[in-house]
Amino acid sequence: MFIRKAFYWWLFPSAVVLPVWLLIGWAIFHPSGWAFVALLVICPILFIAQLAIGGIIAARRSVRESRAVSWYDVGLLTAWHASIVVFGCFIDGVSSWLPVVGILLGLATFWIVLWELVTETRTRVQQTFEAYERAAQPQQVNRPPAASGDAVEYIVIEERRDES
Repeated sequence: MFIRKAFYWWLFPSAVVLPVWLLIGWAIFHPSGWAFVALLVICPILFIAQLAIGGIIAARRSVRESRAVSWYDVGLLTAWHASIVVFGCFIDGVSSWLPVVGILLGLATFWIVLWELVTETRTRVQQTFEAYERAAQPQQVNRPPAASGDAVEYIVIEERRDES
């Protein structure tokens, strides 16, 4: 549970930390000048993608109530964030295919967390409709059945009219 809670608290800071790490990695490992131009395009896109995915995850009621992401989220976010961190090291030979892996992991994370949100919301809506249907059913009063026709008690009210 600790890991899932840690990822919950890491959702929105990661939107800032990971793009900044790419810029710091560029400064440390100093690849070609064109890499910096590419980073000026990649970092804002990464920031928005991280915020969108974090928002979708935080929109789920189960996540908000428990303040912990699901294990699917942990696995996907771990792989995606690890690919971003490794890409920020600008290692020769890896830097050519790692952005593709990072983009594919980002897209997979987006679609899977969106699927989790839709599935959870659909379940909650179905439960709500079922509760409304149960509440709308006419209430039946339970009366004890009569044993026989003789056991039934009748009350007779007689009216008197004065004819004067």
